[in-house]
Amino acid sequence: MIFEDSIPLFNSTELDIIKSSWKDERANVIFQNNYKDVSYHETVVNDLPQEYVDRFLDWIESKIGKKIYNRKKYDLLLKRFKEGEYLDYHTDSDYSNTSWNVEYAAGFHVNDDYEGGEFVVYENGKERVIGNQIGVPYIFSADTHHKINKVKSKIRYSIILFVYNNSIDTPTLI
Repeated sequence: MIFEDSIPLFNSTELDIIKSSWKDERANVIFQNNYKDVSYHETVVNDLPQEYVDRFLDWIESKIGKKIYNRKKYDLLLKRFKEGEYLDYHTDSDYSNTSWNVEYAAGFHVNDDYEGGEFVVYENGKERVIGNQIGVPYIFSADTHHKINKVKSKIRYSIILFVYNNSIDTPTLI
């Protein structure tokens, strides 16, 4: 399942606030070599207004048709790809432990003043670029293969949020 919306969920002022939440380099969690070919940085953004997270979770619920519980445990992850950085094909279902599994990943671009860095999903035997417009959300199931192409110039920022199987419930039909 891959769904891409067409209307921004966040305006330019809100996107600037999100982007400005990037902290000093030493304060960020740096992921490298988790997969065969990866190079990027990410940080948990937990000082944004809860309304931003709730708006995003509401949108996700509307697309997956399931209620998300434990909303306070969700934070937005701000990913930064500098020139030359990228993320090779992988699935988010690889993130799991004994008590939870990633069910869905949702995100949106925070800026568009960079070159390269396309978000590519592999669907029905073909590559497809999604998430081209800033603030416009997309969602996909965690077993979807996807990658970020190498950033050719400047810095690419995006938000991702993982929805875990232990915090969603399928609605009961009467």
